[in-house]
Amino acid sequence: MSTPHQPADLGVLRFITAGSVDDGKSTLIGRLLYDSRAVLSDQLSALSRAKNKRTVGEEIDLSLLTDGLEAEREQGITIDVAYRYFATARRKFIIADTPGHEQYTRNMVTGASTAHAAIILVDATRVTKDEEGRTILLPQTKRHSAIVKLLGLQHVIVAINKMDLVEYSETRFNEIRDA
Repeated sequence: MSTPHQPADLGVLRFITAGSVDDGKSTLIGRLLYDSRAVLSDQLSALSRAKNKRTVGEEIDLSLLTDGLEAEREQGITIDVAYRYFATARRKFIIADTPGHEQYTRNMVTGASTAHAAIILVDATRVTKDEEGRTILLPQTKRHSAIVKLLGLQHVIVAINKMDLVEYSETRFNEIRDA
């Protein structure tokens, strides 16, 4: 039983990140883990030592928190599904970081098959227009969206990422939202 000072335990929520290559799936998970204080000090030390081509200066690459395979760290891509756990005062979470490369789509399906929810990321810098001026999402983003729907996930967030790189353009946001 919960009280105003003690919220009810909502159980475990399993969710995935989905979308195309380099849309920011691993970085989002790394940020969630970091902000929820689910990163151990030795992991932070290892991240500080591991300089990655995707970061500048002293900034650490939070996407490396989910890269378990050596090939993933070397290539800077997600190949296998990486499961990570974190908790808040009200809920526990298991996140599945799924790969965005087309050849690893079956791994995305594996991660999504046990999920309750999905966050589909769209990179604001990587959308195109067709000959009629309609905004076109990347094929893998559409594929991941279709898989999420086919698997019956009813709780889906579409997150438009990297808006800073398009100067927080409301026009771009609306184009992607309406795509």
